[in-house]
Amino acid sequence: MKSSKAFDEVILYLETCIINGSEIDYNEISKITLSPASLFQRIFIFVSGVSMSDYVRKRRLTLAGYDLRNSDISALDAALKYGFQSHSAFTRAFKEHHGITPTEAKKSTAELNEYFSINFSDMRFIGGKRIMAEVKKIIYKEVPERLMVGLHQETSFQDGGKVWRDFFESDTIPKLNTLADSKCCDDIAANDGIGLMYNFKDMLHFNIIIGDFVKPDTEIPEGLFVKQIPKGLTVQIQIEGNNLGEILESAYLLITEAVEKTDREIDHAHFYWCEVYTHERYSKPLNQGKRVAIDYIVPIKPPSAQ
Repeated sequence: MKSSKAFDEVILYLETCIINGSEIDYNEISKITLSPASLFQRIFIFVSGVSMSDYVRKRRLTLAGYDLRNSDISALDAALKYGFQSHSAFTRAFKEHHGITPTEAKKSTAELNEYFSINFSDMRFIGGKRIMAEVKKIIYKEVPERLMVGLHQETSFQDGGKVWRDFFESDTIPKLNTLADSKCCDDIAANDGIGLMYNFKDMLHFNIIIGDFVKPDTEIPEGLFVKQIPKGLTVQIQIEGNNLGEILESAYLLITEAVEKTDREIDHAHFYWCEVYTHERYSKPLNQGKRVAIDYIVPIKPPSAQ
């Protein structure tokens, strides 16, 4: 599956659903992407930060706002046009999205919360926000089998920051320090933290381990979670931005674009997402008020499987 082409075709399909008020047919998503819809959902939420259903809802409310402000359409007709089951449900959703009621939106001076269509081919916007981060380095590297050990939680994109706070406030770091002689590998630079995310499910939640990589035969202290990471080909990319949020918002698009330009494919069947916050490229420039970079590691399909 070529993510950029599939994403653009999915967006065209969703925009059709938005305009005609129809429900998303996930079987159609599978046909477009030539993959299970649940697999493509992982890609979509990385790209847009929202689920496909939330994307459709935000876009419908945006277009409904335009209609109300720029024409004589009634709130009830706008609700029906964009697939809402009742006037009251539309009014609640509209006010939640725009911060004003449909009646208030009829004024020519009404300020709307616009959610723009995503253009994956353009690659410079995500949900209407300009991408300012950039790829600084990309290499492909075979990595050995290793263990990821540390603090484990199931979390969400919204609550991910809390897990990092828990990590620094827990006894995880002292326990990891006892494994100094077993840490690996030569592809991991000195850092202040590694986050490995996997098992993305129900379009919002995933598992995360914050800790470090160690050799497979390492004896793990009690209280540390362990996940085996198989050997295989990876892409290792440094992405630089003005701040953390700027990088996190655009990382998946930038990585996907970089991988596809080199005729490689991300291995979504064995997918994990690893972020390395190095001393040299993240912590040091952060303290100096400079642009920062995060090192990413993502599994890649071997050439024979592409």
